[in-house]
Amino acid sequence: MSAVDYATEKAAAGERITREDARALYELPLPELGGLAHEARMRRKRAAYDGRGGDVVTYLIDRNINYTNVCNVYCKFCAFYRTERDDDHYVLTKEQIGAKIRELVDIGGTQILLQGGHHPGLGMDYYLEMLGYIREQFPGVNVHGFSPPEFNHFAGVFGMPVREVVARFREAGLGSIPGGGGAMNTH
Repeated sequence: MSAVDYATEKAAAGERITREDARALYELPLPELGGLAHEARMRRKRAAYDGRGGDVVTYLIDRNINYTNVCNVYCKFCAFYRTERDDDHYVLTKEQIGAKIRELVDIGGTQILLQGGHHPGLGMDYYLEMLGYIREQFPGVNVHGFSPPEFNHFAGVFGMPVREVVARFREAGLGSIPGGGGAMNTH
């Protein structure tokens, strides 16, 4: 039996797969891999809520907050970014971010998506103070924040490994990291 067939059987049976199994599954055509992932999700969903998970729909109320529009990447598809020389550039204060979160909480919201550009001038303190402020003022709000490219940018600006940046942000109040469909929980 090939490694792909073996990993496919394990995944289809609901067994835990190894890193090697995952690498083998990566060779599958995308529709097959998606089918396995969908079945795994449905299996977990059916087991939730005392076996009624297939009948339960959940949602959350969240808000996107862009803490800055300053970015030095200059993506050709992005109409959002500004340089520090542009008249309409901004960096939100903790209080401005707090006002946006207050509006969210007032309507029952529980999560913010916090993202911005690759601002070359913001130091670690800006981010740690912002996250600490949010955690202190809004302890029931999850901060789903930043992005993998932002973390790479932070590592370069702060002169430290990505793993350390994530650890410091998590300690300050970061709850999870968006990943374009592959979000990561930091808890």
